[in-house]
Amino acid sequence: MLAIDIQNVTYSYPDTTTAIENISLQIPMGSKIALLGPNGAGKSTLLHHLNGLKLPQEGSISIMGVPLNKKSAKLIRQKVGLVFQDPDDQVISGTVWEDVQFGPRNLGLSEEEIEAVCNVALGSVGMLEFKQKAPYQLSYGQKKRVAIAGVLAMKPDIVILDEPMSYLDPQGQDEVAALLQGLNFMGKTVLLSTHDVDFAVSWADTIIIMKDGKLLEYGGPELLVNEKIVREAKLHLPRIARLFRMIPDLNLERLPTNEQEAARLLYKLLNFQETSFK
Repeated sequence: MLAIDIQNVTYSYPDTTTAIENISLQIPMGSKIALLGPNGAGKSTLLHHLNGLKLPQEGSISIMGVPLNKKSAKLIRQKVGLVFQDPDDQVISGTVWEDVQFGPRNLGLSEEEIEAVCNVALGSVGMLEFKQKAPYQLSYGQKKRVAIAGVLAMKPDIVILDEPMSYLDPQGQDEVAALLQGLNFMGKTVLLSTHDVDFAVSWADTIIIMKDGKLLEYGGPELLVNEKIVREAKLHLPRIARLFRMIPDLNLERLPTNEQEAARLLYKLLNFQETSFK
């Protein structure tokens, strides 16, 4: 079963601005997907469609085989959890616990079930000990983790995050990256939008690149070391690729996408140099 099936979707805002135009994508279950593109590319609008916050004006979207429409939107939101870019838009209750239990309570779960799912959700993001804290007492990174816990408490099969790394310090970014990896290990399909090319190329198994509301490219991490594509998308090469790009007369068929590929390439180059001088 596909996690997400998007066919020829177009959406325009009331002022006639076309946010996304004729987008078609198919995303398998269990994927790790990074959505990239310049500001105004339509990334957030597309994410809002996948959670049922917006409905296609043209084309169709199916989530795990369920067609998205007005009648199915509530069911879709149970299957797809959306974490907003700014946690202050999502974490709004008096305490962390009240915020995380809001979704399960609206589903009609019993008090025992709510207690169980919220404890698991907060524990999975390392925030269980903060459950009686008010959101204003938390750091920005902690609030991001609470927002993710609120989504996880709904037990979605697909987790979507809009710019999860924005405004986080390096430690906060590392914590969120580990959490995203853990979600995928749990069997969840994880899709996020990001401007962080280095993170995307090292974490994702699928890359989606948008520009001007259209799908520019769709494929594996190797897309982000293709200089023509990166330039057209107004992105930049990952740091590791840029480093190898600066070495004269290297003539690589493809630049490395991550540290493991770079290490293997360096090992081959060093062995070649050593053999050449013998």
